[in-house]
Amino acid sequence: MVDVVAVVSIISSVFSIILAVYAIQFSRRVEERLKNNFLILKETMEQNKIQAETCLSNIDQEAKAIKKTVDESHEKLHETLKDIKFNPQTPE
Repeated sequence: MVDVVAVVSIISSVFSIILAVYAIQFSRRVEERLKNNFLILKETMEQNKIQAETCLSNIDQEAKAIKKTVDESHEKLHETLKDIKFNPQTPE
């Protein structure tokens, strides 16, 4: 009976070692996949950051161009109003 317990114990230990080896291999594969996914995510986030910065720069340039156009139009409108005020034309 003691021999059976010893054999079962040895077999159990061998299976435990085999399962531990597979668990370690599985863990390493998962770690590698997670590392690859993290690197892909990091690269994607960097690209998104660059695109966002470019987009904000374009928006800023457009806003400056619009402000310049509005300021020029505002100035021309004031000049026209001054001309009308100081040089009224009499209707014929």
